[in-house]
Amino acid sequence: MQNIFNILRHWHPIKDFVKRFISQKIHRQIVINYVGLGLIPIIIVSFILINLSQNTVQSYLNQRNMETARRASNEISLFIREPVTILNTLVQTRDILEMERFTQSRIINKIKLANPIFQKIFILDHSGTVVVTTSFGEEMKEFSRSDFFQAAMEGKVFYSQVYFGESGFPSMLIAIPIKKYNVVEGVLVGEIDLKSIWDLVDNITIGKTGSAFLISSDGLVIAHPDKQRILRKKSYSSYPFFQKLLRGEEGITIFESDGKKMIAAFSPISELHWGIIIQQTYSEAFELIHKMRNRVILFSGLTLLLALFLAVFSMKRITQPLDVLVQGVREYARGNLSHRIQLSRQDEIAELAKEFNTMAESLNKNQKRLRRVERLAALSRFASFVSHEIRNPLNAMNINMQILRRLITQQDAPLEKKFKYLNIISSEIERMNALVTNFLTIARPPELNLIRSDLHQILDEVVLLQEARARSEKIQLIRKYTERDLYGMFDYNQLKQVFHNLVVNAFEAMPSGGKLLISTAVQEKSGSGSQQIAIIKFEDTGQGIPEDKLSEIWEPYYTSKKTGTGLGLAIVKQIVEGHGGRVYIESRVGVGTTVMIELPLGGQKRNEPPGIRNHKKHLTQSESET
Repeated sequence: MQNIFNILRHWHPIKDFVKRFISQKIHRQIVINYVGLGLIPIIIVSFILINLSQNTVQSYLNQRNMETARRASNEISLFIREPVTILNTLVQTRDILEMERFTQSRIINKIKLANPIFQKIFILDHSGTVVVTTSFGEEMKEFSRSDFFQAAMEGKVFYSQVYFGESGFPSMLIAIPIKKYNVVEGVLVGEIDLKSIWDLVDNITIGKTGSAFLISSDGLVIAHPDKQRILRKKSYSSYPFFQKLLRGEEGITIFESDGKKMIAAFSPISELHWGIIIQQTYSEAFELIHKMRNRVILFSGLTLLLALFLAVFSMKRITQPLDVLVQGVREYARGNLSHRIQLSRQDEIAELAKEFNTMAESLNKNQKRLRRVERLAALSRFASFVSHEIRNPLNAMNINMQILRRLITQQDAPLEKKFKYLNIISSEIERMNALVTNFLTIARPPELNLIRSDLHQILDEVVLLQEARARSEKIQLIRKYTERDLYGMFDYNQLKQVFHNLVVNAFEAMPSGGKLLISTAVQEKSGSGSQQIAIIKFEDTGQGIPEDKLSEIWEPYYTSKKTGTGLGLAIVKQIVEGHGGRVYIESRVGVGTTVMIELPLGGQKRNEPPGIRNHKKHLTQSESET
């Protein structure tokens, strides 16, 4: 079950990768379609044919080998029955035990000469003593305790185990009881030469590696093309098919022999509890299937190459005009609406290109009309805003200049009073100058003067400048900095303006006091290469911003204050994005607002700007509170 879970867990990334691979490019889909249409039917048909052929070949092999095993079993059975028949005929000779010794000897020698299968024949009386034999010097030899004598005296036909005689060939004894009036009075024994069985087994061949071998009732090899197996007394008693042979069963089996996989048919020789096995190497038996599989693989490879060739040819025919079309659309996306897509074709893609060209021409006309309308609208907004913002300081200046004119004509007017009105006029002029400067910043942002700067140092400078105001407005300023250095290539003064604008906005959102937390952190940027990002957060407990207004706060001239230009956050966004960073905001009404800034760190070290103090010296803990 755990393995199944592991497979399912690893399957989803693979499936997602395949989906991304297929969905990314049309030419990939074309290749996959051609390859799929070319290979999948061939693979399915080939799989069916290979399985059908394998089953057919296996059925044929099993049937052929089984018939060979049965035929060999019958021939061996007939081979064994021949000497048994001869001995039975001799036993049934009338009064075989009562004949003269010379007559008995003449009969058994004549039988031995007429049947070379016998190595010797001898007769035992009821006491187990040899009374006559074809082997000189074995007369009067006593076999009363031998297995074959005791089994025959019990009225059974006895077949001995196979043994090797002096000639080096296998032999066996057959003992048949000699009865008179159903009473066993002696035993007729024949020693059989089994070399003919060797010849029979050696002549059974199947293919180049197929052969046959014969095993005895105790699992030892009796006959085998490799005679060393016989001499080494190779045993097959541990093989599963041996037990089936002892039970008189036949069948097909697969086993390992000398490191080779063999397929074999086995058949029993029931009278002797022997077994004949017809074996062949698995590789040779299914060589035809292997050749067919190799040819299918070769044919599939050729089909794959042909499918790839057709896919590449079709891909060029289809994707080349699509690439031209995509390139034209990219030109339109860049704003180059004067570009025209040129395709020398007369098909659906060419029709689509014509429609794009028509669309671009229409967009170009509408864009010019829209720019004219936008310029007029911007001019109207700017005129309205400037007239509103500049009228107030101009009115104040006019009033104070009239007062100052009257004071100048008065000889006894105090000098301090005259300077007072002059300072008022000067401050209004500075106010108008700051207003114009902000307009110019939005309309034409200044170039960044990048030097290696410490963000913590810039933040500390802004906090130090705002500490007095924070105390007076009952605002708690909290700094929670990361212990890591936040050095990077920044415009010191412009970032100082960014942080100053955000702190001032936070103060104005907390008219009754509150808490402002300024925190920093470092994050590894995912993707190619190692890039560290500094994260600066300004979290206040102010009034918050309605959700429907969050999308408008970065627009120039937007403000919810009675007095304000609406340029503060627009300038913040412009400067942060100019540094390759980004700024975003989260807010809930009645809870507070969080402004987050992300800036890339790193860069070559340059002269550091003079600051109020070095961050490494003044920050020894992760959180400081003012």
